[in-house]
Amino acid sequence: MISLTPEEKKVILFLLCLAFCGLAMSNLIKINSKVEKAIYPQVHLTKVDLNKVSLGELVRLRCVSEKLARRIIEHRDFHQEFASLEELKDIKGIGEYRYERLKEVFFVQ
Repeated sequence: MISLTPEEKKVILFLLCLAFCGLAMSNLIKINSKVEKAIYPQVHLTKVDLNKVSLGELVRLRCVSEKLARRIIEHRDFHQEFASLEELKDIKGIGEYRYERLKEVFFVQ
């Protein structure tokens, strides 16, 4: 059998505790990400009217940053209401890729 000094036993105990804490934190992170997805689902169940949405509602959407939400509201206020979703492409920061994502979230009446 291996005989260990008291210092070696303390080091081994410390490393085991450290490994246990790492595993516990890893599991908590996985659990929290599952809870977050349940609370804030990625799927939008309804589309949002681009001409009636407020800044606060835009910011709460996960696919729109606060900066982009402000640009959308400024564009709507300056040019009046959106006539079509295609006008989103006129806003700085909205290219073809982002437009494809946003057209699934918004509609224009």
